[in-house]
Amino acid sequence: MKRRKFVQLSSLGVFATPLAKFSAKSNSSFLNSAEVIVVGAGTFGVWTAFHLRQMGANVTLLDAYGPGNSRASSGGETRLIQADNDNPVYVQTAIRSYYWWKQIEEMSGHQVVLSTGRLSMSKQESYREQVLSRQKQHRSQGIDNTELLTQDEIRYRWPQIYSDDIAYAMWNDGGPAGSTLMARKGCQVVAGEFEKQGGSLRIAHGMPVLNNGVVEGINTGNEILTAQYYVFACGPWLSKIFPELLPPKLKVQRRDVLFVGTPAGNSQFSHPNMPEWSVTGSGYYGFPDIEGRGLKVAPYPDYNSFDPDTDERLVNHYEVKRAHDFVKHRFPALRDQPITESRVCQVTYSVDSNFIVDQHPTSENTWIIGAGSGHGFKHGPAIGEYAAQRILGNQVNQEFDPLFELKEGSF
Repeated sequence: MKRRKFVQLSSLGVFATPLAKFSAKSNSSFLNSAEVIVVGAGTFGVWTAFHLRQMGANVTLLDAYGPGNSRASSGGETRLIQADNDNPVYVQTAIRSYYWWKQIEEMSGHQVVLSTGRLSMSKQESYREQVLSRQKQHRSQGIDNTELLTQDEIRYRWPQIYSDDIAYAMWNDGGPAGSTLMARKGCQVVAGEFEKQGGSLRIAHGMPVLNNGVVEGINTGNEILTAQYYVFACGPWLSKIFPELLPPKLKVQRRDVLFVGTPAGNSQFSHPNMPEWSVTGSGYYGFPDIEGRGLKVAPYPDYNSFDPDTDERLVNHYEVKRAHDFVKHRFPALRDQPITESRVCQVTYSVDSNFIVDQHPTSENTWIIGAGSGHGFKHGPAIGEYAAQRILGNQVNQEFDPLFELKEGSF
């Protein structure tokens, strides 16, 4: 989809304003003097801080371990950009976020988006109709690169993938429906641009200072920081930040990620020769070999709970065995290859699997942003923009508000 077409869509769709054009130069004539402290520098927090600063607020961004750290849900090497969702709000936020990422590349001079393409495979004959329906939805949003592939077409394009048991696939050749984000690097690049614009980034553990349910400051352990507004975008730490409010509404589950080595001299499984891939119903998705780490194989789901501070990042031996068995079948050339690297992170779910962008129920100056529910990274720039607009009292499309409110109920 062309950028001009996207700007037209965004001005008429979920967002009240078209995509802004940021300046790489610091703006010293801010009219809005609001002071905001954002706690958490993952994709939601770092983009909220960035947008707030661009809108004229004086912003301090705190993170206990730093942007893109190995404990964060927004850490790790790669995350997928795709626009598959039955809710049009999420389709539009994914598209808009893709262009924010492309714009941050232009600002910073650092590449954070790879045009890997996305191959979604299925063994089911009925998948054909699903792809055609998704293709129609994508076209309505200006995405015209969604293809239906047969088994023969998959085999011809990617002979390194065993496809004899695959009926159909959906193929997106890059853009907002099929690209890969460099996750850790992306958070760090946005944080760097935030600082260039005059924002303050500090490595500090920020906890709210509460008085009769109202947040009156942030305790870093060494001092109390105060501001007009407080934003907590702390991912899996949110329940620890507000233990009386959030534990029943959030659950944190572990995710193992494994990298399978590729044969010496073989580039079939490396970007750009291999796309991001998934097999419906297999419990696996993954990415090509990027930066020489190996083919990324990500099993899901894993219902085990996870503590982001104290649990060790050691993969489950059962998942290693499962991954080897899967790879042996789906990528035969890798059958004897070792696991070369591994990661363990976590996913935070809300009670309805939607994001949370809402005010604290007893503290109007305090905002909670989180519950990425497994797909938050790809929406981070647009969610941060929406959150910044709401925090500063600017106009937003009200279609967002009920979707992202802090819901009643519990797990």
